[in-house]
Amino acid sequence: MGATVIAYWPGITDDQIGSQPGFYNDDKGWGDWMAVREETPGAMDAIRKLGADAILSLKTDGWDDEDVTWVTPQQMREAATKLREAVAAGLLDTKPILEAYRPSAIPDEPLADQFIQDLDDVIALTRWAEEEGATQMTLEVNW
Repeated sequence: MGATVIAYWPGITDDQIGSQPGFYNDDKGWGDWMAVREETPGAMDAIRKLGADAILSLKTDGWDDEDVTWVTPQQMREAATKLREAVAAGLLDTKPILEAYRPSAIPDEPLADQFIQDLDDVIALTRWAEEEGATQMTLEVNW
């Protein structure tokens, strides 16, 4: 089953939804990671230990805006950057984070490289959201 991941904030327009940058490797890997990271032993603790909590902000079908823990685009970007740097450095703390991503990864391609590409795409989404005037945001995932 495919996934769609977009930058979302209250008041986003249909034109903004349709004009966002997307994920190079498709949205599925990141969307599935968003769904399973809480179930993967150690993944959430590792994200928090790295100070990347803002990457955990999400919304999905059926959630009202009041149900979302909002972050600024800068906070989301800083979290993605911290994760990117940790994965690129091969830090042991990133192992459970990458294991949560593995089931949706493209076989025979380096796992860390795929995750880094998705983090780069999240960073691009945060920059785009700022350019569009967003002061708070989340990533919305739907299947």
